[in-house]
Amino acid sequence: MSNPWILPFVYVFLGNRAYGLVELLLCGGTLQEWLNDQRMWVYKRTTSYLFATIDNFLKILGFTKAGFNLTAKVADEDVSQRYEQELIEFGTSSPMYTILATIALLNAFCFVVGLKRLILDQQPLALNSFVLQTVLCGLLVFINLPIFQALFLRKDKGRMPTSVIYQSIMFTLAGCSIALY
Repeated sequence: MSNPWILPFVYVFLGNRAYGLVELLLCGGTLQEWLNDQRMWVYKRTTSYLFATIDNFLKILGFTKAGFNLTAKVADEDVSQRYEQELIEFGTSSPMYTILATIALLNAFCFVVGLKRLILDQQPLALNSFVLQTVLCGLLVFINLPIFQALFLRKDKGRMPTSVIYQSIMFTLAGCSIALY
């Protein structure tokens, strides 16, 4: 942290998150509910902006507009049980899940590389310019823990479909290969 002007921004970020957490807890919510709300905020922003950008590029190039299909919202007993356990449902194959899984895996890769640089670097942590980027990547990895669970640990019907897992791993490997060379 080489510039002290970062402190007001950190204060506003942490204050906003703390206020939202306290407000939710006072209204009878749980910590898990707050974490899932933070995750949904990140997921909605990530995918909606990417879909809008792709749609605009396709429109500029003269291709057809991207279409969205309505899906059935029928809930069975398993889905209701996962909802009561406050687990995020990833059971269907969707381009949105591929994007989220790819970005989560890229963040994990960047976090590991950033930690490696911080550990192997000879500079003190206070003067290292990668400390805040590594902390941000760590926060994103933490926010994406349900995605990692759905990719690798969960065995129920709410896990990521196998096609999404393979696609996101391939996109991540391609992105890492491009970044490394």
